[in-house]
Amino acid sequence: MNFLLLLPGAFFAPVIHEWVKARVSAALGDPTPKKNGFISMNPFRFFEPIGFFMMLYFRVGWGQPVTTSPFYYKDKRKGILLTYTAPMVANLLVGMLAIALGNMIARPLFEWAVINFGFGSGAVTWVRYFNTMVYGFGHLNIRLAVFNLIPIFPMGMNKILHVFVSPETSMRLNHYEKPLQILLFLMLIFGLVDMVISPIAWIFERAVSF
Repeated sequence: MNFLLLLPGAFFAPVIHEWVKARVSAALGDPTPKKNGFISMNPFRFFEPIGFFMMLYFRVGWGQPVTTSPFYYKDKRKGILLTYTAPMVANLLVGMLAIALGNMIARPLFEWAVINFGFGSGAVTWVRYFNTMVYGFGHLNIRLAVFNLIPIFPMGMNKILHVFVSPETSMRLNHYEKPLQILLFLMLIFGLVDMVISPIAWIFERAVSF
């Protein structure tokens, strides 16, 4: 059941990330997201099956990548920075808000159900499911934001990194793109990525836990 309760977070966290990226890039003058159909309120437009599977099993993943063209930005460096930072900030804020609401609403609701219906009642069980879903939604959004800080394609930080390095360094990084992706995947499988992400995500979660 806990697995099923993670479905909303696993689905919507990547959707939020890619939707914000599309909107910001379009607002900066880039017509590419609109041409590719990403200026849409349809969440399934941003759904990517493998990334969804990764979100469920590894608690990090991705949505359908939104293609952007920084050549349309008036200030290319600033445009890239905004386009790829905004989705991470959005996931982080949504995640922290969900956990804060969980503390303000879900926890008192659970205590109310226990007092009024008894600990083993069906009402308490459903409230517990609701709590798990709310916290899971927040948790996955925060983890996705932190995951995108890894400077390996297709993570957002990879695009940002290329803005601040020399063209020669950028070319060298592109040369090692595939091996780094394989390394990242192996680190995910063996839990090494989680060892880095979880402590950072915990800091943000604790910041809104009261």
